[in-house]
Amino acid sequence: MSDTAQNTAMEPDLPTIDVLFVGDEPSEAPSADALDAAAERFEVTHIADFVDARERVDGTDVDCVVVTHHPDGFDGLAFLEAVRREHAELPVVLVPVAVDAETARRAVAANVTELVPAAEADTLDAVAEAVETNANVSADNPVRMPISDLTVEAQHRLKERALDEAPIGITISDATHPDDPLIYVNDSFEGMTGYPPEEILGANHRFLQGPETDPDRVAELAEGIANDQDTRVVLRNYTREGALFWNQVDVSPIFDEDGEVTHYVGFQMDVTERKAAQQQLETEREALDRLLERVNGLINDVTEALVRADCREEIERLVTERMGTDDEYAGAWLGRYDATDDRVTVVQRAGIDEGVLAESLDVTADTPDARTLRAVVEEQESRTVEEPTGSLEGIEGTCVLVPLTYRGTTYGVLGVLHDGELGDGRERVVLESLGRSVGTSINDVLTKRTITTDTVLKIGVDLADYDIFLVDLARTLDARFEHEATVIDDDQGVLTIVSTEHDDLDELFETAADHPDVLDMETLATSDERSVVQFRLSNSPLVDVLSEVGSRVTAMSADSTGLELEFRVGTERAASRVLDTLRERYDHVELTAYHEDEPDATPHRFREKLRSELTDRQLTALKKAYVSGYFEWPRRVEGTQLAESMDIVPSTYHQHLQAAKRKLVETFFEE
Repeated sequence: MSDTAQNTAMEPDLPTIDVLFVGDEPSEAPSADALDAAAERFEVTHIADFVDARERVDGTDVDCVVVTHHPDGFDGLAFLEAVRREHAELPVVLVPVAVDAETARRAVAANVTELVPAAEADTLDAVAEAVETNANVSADNPVRMPISDLTVEAQHRLKERALDEAPIGITISDATHPDDPLIYVNDSFEGMTGYPPEEILGANHRFLQGPETDPDRVAELAEGIANDQDTRVVLRNYTREGALFWNQVDVSPIFDEDGEVTHYVGFQMDVTERKAAQQQLETEREALDRLLERVNGLINDVTEALVRADCREEIERLVTERMGTDDEYAGAWLGRYDATDDRVTVVQRAGIDEGVLAESLDVTADTPDARTLRAVVEEQESRTVEEPTGSLEGIEGTCVLVPLTYRGTTYGVLGVLHDGELGDGRERVVLESLGRSVGTSINDVLTKRTITTDTVLKIGVDLADYDIFLVDLARTLDARFEHEATVIDDDQGVLTIVSTEHDDLDELFETAADHPDVLDMETLATSDERSVVQFRLSNSPLVDVLSEVGSRVTAMSADSTGLELEFRVGTERAASRVLDTLRERYDHVELTAYHEDEPDATPHRFREKLRSELTDRQLTALKKAYVSGYFEWPRRVEGTQLAESMDIVPSTYHQHLQAAKRKLVETFFEE
């Protein structure tokens, strides 16, 4: 409690002061209850409504008004101005949550009794003292004392104190003198500029100007003064020590009884931080505009190339040429990633000499560039190499390594060369998006090759290796698993759905949980004979190998002896690549089937065409419904359970399923 409040509480004979507290109670300002408790003689009434408070002022005796002001809340300035139209003498203490030049100008123009910023540490004491000083109620006849009832000396002292203690810079200049010399500056002006009054009184404001002060803004200010108008400009000014700051200057003329301008009042506020924020925002806008200008044509051209290309080699050539031969970048190269031997083989380059970049890049080497390259292909995120070394040595400037990916498969790496630093993170996002588009196109042409070839190769192999999850699980439980479906989900990993006759599902899940690749599992359907379960795996080497050549599992079963796998590919080269990869990865690989199938004589083409029509969610919904017995009667599983397994609501699941069924029927009857 302030000294003023304590002294008042010790003098019970003093009359009561009726205080009307108007407006919101923002956290920055003292509350009505706090003000009421500040002195025993205070009787504080709080009214938040503008109209009700205005009627209270008109209808009853109020000794003093305390009104809050918030730009986004209660408009205390408007209330002050409304009160002054009828009650010029009523003491009004304004408590704004923030004070700027406009707030101070309007408050002074409305003859505010006292302005107390809410942000001050001793706001409550200052408000209480303002009420005590200005209410001025006598014991015999409690009557409000307007400022005009004070002596001339008291009036001058009160107004000068209000100006001196204002939180923004205030100056007064003599308009009757040709050079408008300063006759008054307050403490805030000295604090903002560093100039004490004794050095600048009698001088013109121009001492704040310097080489970086905009003459156009100075001329705008001079024109407003010449036309006797309220004028606001933001100037680049200098402190006494020569430091630059942005100064928001508001100048208002003061007229005498004959309408002649006698003085100018200047309100000055340091807005350097606000100006810096505006400039930063403008810089970011300009950078974004430059980025959009650079990449807009690039995106269109790459997209057109992806649509036009009908083979992987053409995709790689067109993309590299577009990236490396135009104005956006200094050069580009493209390498294919082979997960079998962990190498990136450079197949295309543009704007790069043949001898600069190695033909084959080993991602397992213990060098900085190899470790960066490995992170790109494994984490599927771009990386920037500022100073290429090792196998990348000789490349000048910055090299951005962009993975070419489709879901969990990395098909290659695109190296983009830049003469200097590569813009900001937004450009990398654009390049990563292009990398995913290229990866998707490569996957599409590989899949299309399998679908549209005159013949397809049906491959069967037996794998004996306990590192395979299903084999290890079958051996431990002495069980057998039949593959039902495999779904690659960007958000959920690899979903492997299998059926089994193993009747102890608790034992099954407990055993599976120990495998490092298993993220979670759940039962999709169960009956007396079989159960359908789903495993969500962090990765699946089999799926990765087949995806690289545009193939997938068509049949698979696992027991304690090994894994029987069947898949189809479009070319002998693809088949050879898959078999070589399997033989390098697993202990025992036995080829059990290798023959041509006529696509028209098999359901393969029909299935692949249907898959191309379905979205990932629709295909997942259809697969889960089929393998879980949803289409059987009675149903072995309900849609609610399947929706939960996809982490979606039932209505959304049924929408996906219905759309998939409609497309299935359309494909079946399509001629």
